[in-house]
Amino acid sequence: MLRSLVGSEMCIRDRYSPSDGTIDPAGVVQAYSREAKRMGAVVAEKTGLGSVEHDGRGKICAVVTECGQRIETGRVVNAAGCWANEVAEKAGIPPLPLVAMKHAMIVTDQIEGMHPGLPNVRDHDLSVYFKTQGDSMCLGGYEKNPAFWPDVDPQFAFGLFDLDFDTFGQNLEGHMTRCPVSAEAGIKSTVCGPESFTPDHQPLVGPDPSLNGLWHCCGFNSMGMMLGGGVGAELATWMVEGSASKDMFGMDVARFHPDCTSSPDWVLHSTHESYAKTYAIAFPHDEHLAGRKQRRSPLYHHLLEAGCVFQGRHGFERPGYFSHQGPAEPKEYDFSGAYHEQGEVTGLGLEGVPRHPEDPFRDAVEGECTFSWRESFAAVQQEARAARTGAAVFDQSYFGKFLLTGRDAVQAAEWLATAPIGDREIGSVVYTALCNARGGVQADLTITRDSDDRFYIASGGSTATQDKRWINTVIEDQGFAAELEDVSDDYAILSIQGPYSRTLLQMMAATQADTTTIDDLKFSHATDLGITIDGSTHQVRCMRLTFVGELGFELHAHKSIAGNLYSTLMAAGEELSERDPEVVVRNAGYHCIDSLSAEKGYRHWHADLSNADTPMEAGIGFVATKKLKSGPNFLGRDALLQQKAEGLQRKLVCLTVEAQNLETGDWMEPLNGNETIWKDGECVGLVRSTAYGPTLNKTIAYGYVDLSPDQGVRKVTNKWLSTGSWQIGSVGEKIDATLHLKAPFDPQNLRVKGEYENVVPDVNVHVELGRADKREERGSV
Repeated sequence: MLRSLVGSEMCIRDRYSPSDGTIDPAGVVQAYSREAKRMGAVVAEKTGLGSVEHDGRGKICAVVTECGQRIETGRVVNAAGCWANEVAEKAGIPPLPLVAMKHAMIVTDQIEGMHPGLPNVRDHDLSVYFKTQGDSMCLGGYEKNPAFWPDVDPQFAFGLFDLDFDTFGQNLEGHMTRCPVSAEAGIKSTVCGPESFTPDHQPLVGPDPSLNGLWHCCGFNSMGMMLGGGVGAELATWMVEGSASKDMFGMDVARFHPDCTSSPDWVLHSTHESYAKTYAIAFPHDEHLAGRKQRRSPLYHHLLEAGCVFQGRHGFERPGYFSHQGPAEPKEYDFSGAYHEQGEVTGLGLEGVPRHPEDPFRDAVEGECTFSWRESFAAVQQEARAARTGAAVFDQSYFGKFLLTGRDAVQAAEWLATAPIGDREIGSVVYTALCNARGGVQADLTITRDSDDRFYIASGGSTATQDKRWINTVIEDQGFAAELEDVSDDYAILSIQGPYSRTLLQMMAATQADTTTIDDLKFSHATDLGITIDGSTHQVRCMRLTFVGELGFELHAHKSIAGNLYSTLMAAGEELSERDPEVVVRNAGYHCIDSLSAEKGYRHWHADLSNADTPMEAGIGFVATKKLKSGPNFLGRDALLQQKAEGLQRKLVCLTVEAQNLETGDWMEPLNGNETIWKDGECVGLVRSTAYGPTLNKTIAYGYVDLSPDQGVRKVTNKWLSTGSWQIGSVGEKIDATLHLKAPFDPQNLRVKGEYENVVPDVNVHVELGRADKREERGSV
């Protein structure tokens, strides 16, 4: 029956999801209400919020209803949907990043053969869906030109709008294309109501970053019935236990930077794009076109001139890779031309924006939108060659940077971190995890000891707001006399990585003493370094660190000198290459970092580890070894000791597969994540992250292996992992894989130590791809 309704002659392939279905929203709400009352809750309908009271220390202490009743509480959950910003205003916090839109569906008259047993149908190319409603059909979708509802009316809670067929007409065209019978059916009813949407089409969940005691559970992007139960359960766990039991970062309200959420244009443009792309194919390396250039490095224009194609992360323009096609700067958002013909942006009264006739950045993004090898492949491998054989320069300014100070700074750092802090010498840098009470990794970052009671913290850029909230929450909960200052926007970070990184840095040293300092600087240590810039000496913080597995240094410099520091560095690189043409010094971006760090087994938070994964499970147990044996207590220690005693039931493994057919030389299709992992013919897990290893010429996959009762072992051990065969399931095939218990590349860490005389000097980095973009095969950048 379904095929007679769907225009099947236009379908190449479809997929059936047996667990999909529909649900009665009124019934769900009534069930929730009955169970809440049974457990002692009070449900007060037709009762508005009057105000939210604070205790003067940044904590919620009570709410007052519109009728004047005061309810003492230390926790308030904002689950107000489109009206969530009304709650935010009364709580005295900045607006949340959500936009109200008029979202609609129509119900047809009776259609012969339609019955409730038919499955829901979604056509992602046409951005429409239809489902049964008795003997009628319910039609809806996500149009490219949605109607906004900027003036949210507090009294409109159960109201409906008149359907604007000029807007909904785009959906109707799709419905009639996919289901021709719908063109002949009459319309029984229309439903057009307010719905809240967010900049990335994910809900806003979790503790507010600026007000202790306020929690959010809103912005469900028309998916409230589907997600409400699971999200509600996780939010309750989060509130009671201090952290969610699952990785909720993709929904965490703190995934957005305040500079983004405080910009109405950023929120509006980003939300429009995510709405219009609801049914778009989710390519692994797609980039958004809206909301760009909200946050920029002090080196932004330097990198742009060098051919940088940027990635947008946490509102920040960070370098993705460097092209040879000239600048490809993100342009002002044009709504993809969705409102040009109608002359205005529906509901906002803004003038319609024409689509940019030429957009090099959009063109570059479209070249990355594939599940095969990206157009940037060759360029990224050239960057990797520089890092492995010469020197690569990475702008990592988008990192979060914080200063922890105060009388109890040492105690706070010691309680937060899994690694020892208090006994560290001044100038030492430690990589550590910050765990929750269950032992899950809330953050992984570096802590540098500047003085007895001052620590410099560098965290991942995309998690900076979340990390800041976590540290401040722990400090407050424990009553430490310590303060966390956010200095992220004050400093740039230039990372120089590769066999010639020390030579390059010494060429800029202000004095012989500074040259000696560079020579003597030990790994995982920091010092102040004199650098000659335009004839003057400037002091910068120099750290000997790496995230790509090479001899490397990071320069943390104030933004006022960052541009000139970069120019000086690149000029030194040109001079070094002139001295020895075999030495390439090149700009490099985060695609390169992802590839090289995967070869070295370095972890990425939210990809390889999260609040739901412990350090031992993630293979970074070394960050807690000393303090688990005899060191001072830290948050999560009891849970980790228990796990250590009981043994691991799951563990992150590294697998590699051939990138090229060994017989023909043809390139195999890459892995993109969520593939199945098989051990001895049994599915034991899913791939979490993947990357191409340019030095190994292999595709690298990381994923967690879970024990089951059928496997006949009590815990995951290296012995058990090492026995048997491994495969990765991808697109219906099982590909033979090799397990690596240590890093696939340089497992002895000789290169990190700068011991290149004991390794093969000519690292085999593959830069050619049979059908790679030939535009990327020219000289250095």
